[in-house]
Amino acid sequence: MNVTTRERQRLLVMEELGILDSESIPVFEEATQTAAHFLDTPICILGLMEQDRQRFKSAVGLSRLGLMNKLATSRQFPRSESFCAYVVDSHQALAIENTLTHPAFASSSLTHQYGIRSYLGVPLMTSNGFCVGTLAVMDVITRRFTERDVQFLELTARWSMSEFERNQAGVAKPIPSLEPPFDLNSVDFNPSEQPVIADQVKIQLLSHLTQELRTPLTSVMGMASVLTREIYGPLTAKQKEYLDIIHNSGQYLLSLVNEIIELSSPKDSPRGLNLASVDIEMLCQQAINTLEHAAQRREQEIRLSVEPGRRIWLLDKDKIRQILYHLIFDVIQSSNAGSIVRLHVSHRGRNLNIAVWVSHPWLGEGLPYAEVCAQPSLVITNVNSTDVDPYSGFSLSELDSDLVSDGLGLTAVVEEDPAEKWRSGELEGDRENSPHSKLGLLLSQQLAEMHGGQIKIQGTPESGYRYMINLPQLAEPGENL
Repeated sequence: MNVTTRERQRLLVMEELGILDSESIPVFEEATQTAAHFLDTPICILGLMEQDRQRFKSAVGLSRLGLMNKLATSRQFPRSESFCAYVVDSHQALAIENTLTHPAFASSSLTHQYGIRSYLGVPLMTSNGFCVGTLAVMDVITRRFTERDVQFLELTARWSMSEFERNQAGVAKPIPSLEPPFDLNSVDFNPSEQPVIADQVKIQLLSHLTQELRTPLTSVMGMASVLTREIYGPLTAKQKEYLDIIHNSGQYLLSLVNEIIELSSPKDSPRGLNLASVDIEMLCQQAINTLEHAAQRREQEIRLSVEPGRRIWLLDKDKIRQILYHLIFDVIQSSNAGSIVRLHVSHRGRNLNIAVWVSHPWLGEGLPYAEVCAQPSLVITNVNSTDVDPYSGFSLSELDSDLVSDGLGLTAVVEEDPAEKWRSGELEGDRENSPHSKLGLLLSQQLAEMHGGQIKIQGTPESGYRYMINLPQLAEPGENL
């Protein structure tokens, strides 16, 4: 694609956004004030780059360049002399410590006529990858901008554009078109193909929805980060605690959104495993550390036990950590105060097993009753044995993946067993009314299957039920196990 075509598309995007129409945009005003205050600069502008000029949509401190100066009155500047033109063309931040010694900008009228000596500008990027302008700070004295300054300005620019696009979408948002082969008007509805077409439409719609979730979520996390820096004054201990909760919850939701986008992509897209040698005990501990605060808020503990033996496994570290996060978080949310969430690592033959359950001094061992009943997509297996594993407290036969490798039959079922009630449909209402989201569990299943493994609910009514992650030993391409 040549530059002329790209520029024409960029201008068209600006026109479609209506970003040039509004005289004043509140989120842009807030962005310039925030940037000027935090970076302690006298001048900050948020400018949109048209074909031959830069138009200031928001500006702070232009009057410092002289009473009734042309920049302040016209709120525009020729593109050919603008420092921001480089940022728009390159999509990269530009920092100038001293404009008088810069070979490209020493002769600009900003340098000589208006006395600008230092400059830092970052691109304003739309969600579809076009740069419509810049957020920039300037000073009349030389100044060295730090990496932290650049990162903050980039964060503020991303937040302001995502908020603007979200607000525009709320005003008038056309229904996203379903591109071929998802255009229903062009599909010949053969009854035998309708289930496949419906699945394709669901996948496409899910992808659109999750992309739209990402924008406001990024804004929430961005502004929480800004507040955490105490730009607007010191925070109390309680305010810091609440911001930590917002940030951690936002990270969790963003991880869910990213997983949905990845897993809803076409089956033939490259979604391979990034295999590496992983210390499973350290990986489990990392997941626990992430969720310790969540457990403490509910007056719970998380404890890890590891069976002696092999600790290094060939796994995709990020995906396994995501599985552990989802399962532990789900157990924390569904358990009572005073509970101990337990994580037990063992191995049987060439398989890695990780059990997750909860114990309570009065309620006993195992997942909460409603948790077992609310899993329409997990295999629930009952196994009886009198032999007890000294580390997990569960029967050894339950931990033996070979006994349940087909994930089908029950070796022992009692009349009041919740697994049997779920299969018979008696607990349909319990599943539908469960207050806890099972989205993380569904994603965890997909990630386990990518490893050739699976997640089940195993146990008995007597010993209690728990999640069991079963993963086979994988090999690098060309490696013989």
